[in-house]
Amino acid sequence: MKHAFAFPHHIREAIRLHVDRAIGGVSPARFAQEPAYVAALLARLEGRPYEGSDGTVEFRATNINSLGRGAAEKVFGADFAITAEVERDGIRIAKAILAQAKLGVLSDLSHVERERLVEQIKKMQHFINSPKVMMVRADGDRRAPEILSGARIVEGRPTKPQRLSDYFVRRILTTLDGDTRADFVEAVAHSNLKQLQVIAKRGR
Repeated sequence: MKHAFAFPHHIREAIRLHVDRAIGGVSPARFAQEPAYVAALLARLEGRPYEGSDGTVEFRATNINSLGRGAAEKVFGADFAITAEVERDGIRIAKAILAQAKLGVLSDLSHVERERLVEQIKKMQHFINSPKVMMVRADGDRRAPEILSGARIVEGRPTKPQRLSDYFVRRILTTLDGDTRADFVEAVAHSNLKQLQVIAKRGR
């Protein structure tokens, strides 16, 4: 099911500010390694950056289990999920995305690292049509997370990265990206993602 919402400028700017503040609040010096950085960023992205007469926007983040035997990341290929619950003009919709995160830029990945990323994306594609990749490049003494199309990476096609705040405004706020199935949204609210296997067996 396709849903697309149009929001006025002040709401789009509230979302952009929320995401940029989340990024600025995570110190690369204190969260140097990828798992720690991603977990800290996800925690800051959570919240309700806008609620008013023009609608409601709430973001929920799930840091997917990556440690231990049978860890969810190994099975599903994802590092995290983002769920957006958006209400506008009496219509409420929740959509969720799955994504894999990598420090650096795509062009700097070694052949082995890129092949591993492709395999992780393919795993995600068993559960969602349009998985994402978040590349976190260095930007001076800060980091700049950017979103890329996982499908285009798998296909070997060029993919233009979007700043994380731009992606939230253009694709998540509008709910153009993501899966609306209620059972999928519920499944990605749990770090172990166990219910995704059940959904996959039933078929999308």
